Amino acid sequence: MADWTAAGMAAVLTVVFAVMIALVFLQVVDRFVPWFSYFWTEEVVRILLVWSVMMGLPVVLYIHGEIIVDILPLPPKATIWRLRLATLLGAIFLGFLAWYGYAYAARSVNFMLPTLGISRAWVYAPIPLGAALGIIALLFRRESGADAYPTQMGDDNPVLPT
Repeated sequence: MADWTAAGMAAVLTVVFAVMIALVFLQVVDRFVPWFSYFWTEEVVRILLVWSVMMGLPVVLYIHGEIIVDILPLPPKATIWRLRLATLLGAIFLGFLAWYGYAYAARSVNFMLPTLGISRAWVYAPIPLGAALGIIALLFRRESGADAYPTQMGDDNPVLPT
């Protein structure tokens, strides 16, 4: 079930990215055609960018897509414990991000975006949401020992269903 959820989120993010590309193209056209004015596109692209990054975070964490920098080569048993510690510290960081992101979004509810006329909280809402989903992704991602983590550049680790 978690695989399908991550795959669904990745598909939605692909659509959001396509919408962002279309809106940026519309902005370029808007610069060269004087009677063709869509002033709201820049704000929508900015909001979608924040949403796509923060909603992409749980997907990346679930599929072990984060960048791992190995400074010291460790034996396999120590590598497992180091990765578990990194997961724990990541979850703690995401917890702080969710907590303070929620507080920041809650403070911005009464402020409006100038061109869209919607609450500025829509810009900040994905921060606590993505962080909370990131913690869930860390808890439910596949763990199969050291081979769950790519160790060299180019290692493939397909987790999502095809």
